[in-house]
Amino acid sequence: MNPTIEKIEKELNKTFESVSEKWIKTSSLLRKLNLQLIEQRQSKFNPESLIKLYIYRRIKGINYYERLIEHLEQDESDAFDLGFSRDDNNKIEFPTKRAFNKFFQNKIDDELKLQLDNISKEILRIATQKGIVLDLELVNKAIKDKKDKNREKRKVFHEATKLVKKLVYPQIDIKIKENGKFTTKDLLDVLVHIAYSHDFTTNGSSTFQELYPDAKAPSGDLMLYHFSKLQSVEKIKEMFISIFDVIFNFAKHNYKLLNRRKVDIAYDIHKIPYYGNKNDAYVTEGKHERGTTHFYQFLTCSIVIAGQRFTIDAIPIHKLDSIENLINESLERVKQKVHIDKVYLDRGFDKPKVINIIKSHKVKFIMPKVRSETVKAWMRKSEECKSRFIENFEIGQHENKAIVNLILVDDDEGIKRAFITNFYIPEQLAHYLYTWYSKRWGIETGYRQFDHDFKAKTTTKNYHIRLFYFLFSVCLYNLWVLVNICVSLSLYGRLSEKPIITSKLFAVVLYKVAYEDPPT
Repeated sequence: MNPTIEKIEKELNKTFESVSEKWIKTSSLLRKLNLQLIEQRQSKFNPESLIKLYIYRRIKGINYYERLIEHLEQDESDAFDLGFSRDDNNKIEFPTKRAFNKFFQNKIDDELKLQLDNISKEILRIATQKGIVLDLELVNKAIKDKKDKNREKRKVFHEATKLVKKLVYPQIDIKIKENGKFTTKDLLDVLVHIAYSHDFTTNGSSTFQELYPDAKAPSGDLMLYHFSKLQSVEKIKEMFISIFDVIFNFAKHNYKLLNRRKVDIAYDIHKIPYYGNKNDAYVTEGKHERGTTHFYQFLTCSIVIAGQRFTIDAIPIHKLDSIENLINESLERVKQKVHIDKVYLDRGFDKPKVINIIKSHKVKFIMPKVRSETVKAWMRKSEECKSRFIENFEIGQHENKAIVNLILVDDDEGIKRAFITNFYIPEQLAHYLYTWYSKRWGIETGYRQFDHDFKAKTTTKNYHIRLFYFLFSVCLYNLWVLVNICVSLSLYGRLSEKPIITSKLFAVVLYKVAYEDPPT
């Protein structure tokens, strides 16, 4: 061991042994050490103070010299411990960055600098070994800052939750007499709890009453009675289209979300298994899944941007509806709200009529291609190519025909995949299709949150109640997205890629806020 380091280690051990508490200030520790490692010469600053300043900076992990001096100006006791003093103007005097760097360039050789680095490491090693914390006040400050941040986060979260409730509740109109025992707000407060707990209406209303015995809580039967008054699919659709617009426009105008020239959207068909009467007009058939081949289905459109996904359109599918007509209806509405860049669709939309409708709206689309015999033939021809662009590829025939671009491109594992688009992609950039299309995958996550965090269970055969429950779950999901935007921008001044508030926590606070401070 270097004799200088050995001597300083003994001093360090002696100093640490004299510490009565489980912490010590770094500057106090350095003040006790003899670090006269170079000859004292006529200079404005004592070389030992500059050496201690260097070690202090290393231990603190402060990279920028300006920040180091700013820190010492705020904590003058540390500056005095390091050997600095006040000037004639009663201000602590520090060397400039240039003077400090010049001192180390001219006076400290590589060997001595290595010794100083080793002293810094030795201080940290011994402190760790003896279980002594350096600068406990900084730890306490960090804890306090974290508590303050969490307190601010909770405050912003609660205020944002109250705000979004006030935006949405007035939009929902359930016909209840003015002298009725309960209001629409009372029903919705309980429904939020039922959706969060993923329970049935009867049991969920009972648990809500147990949790909040002083709250106005209608029974499950009474809730279903009032919800059954919603007897028009069109009126329910209009109600929730209005709610989606309120949420979307508030986010757009107040938080500048989506204030960009173009956005990407994704279409999907969300299926809810049905085990009752197959003659219901909105019960459709499909592949066997979760014990049934019958489903309630909804066409949904979501915006895909910066980790935030709004469902801006949701349409119930009647068994006589054609998907191309529903897509056309939806695109007409969506284009009034946003400028569309790309539309993402899954293979279920791989039909000539759907493709021609999208092309007629003059928007770009990306869709994985079903492997037809023609597609397989092109794949065999392209085995030696990592990517291939086939223009004017025909799907269907005669009047039921669509012309698209077929792109074959290897994925990361070398497996060739097929996509269709209506715009040109250079073959050398075809791999970007995976990056673009991956934006759509978040929609599946959104559906899981509809089903697990925001959706009430029901066995009712009343389609209007089922439709209301589904659209209400989508509404809760959108509110959750909006609250995360509010909290993210309020705390950090930017949109976070990941939700700050979990969907579970949001659902809990949502009905608690409704109970503690109901919207007017």
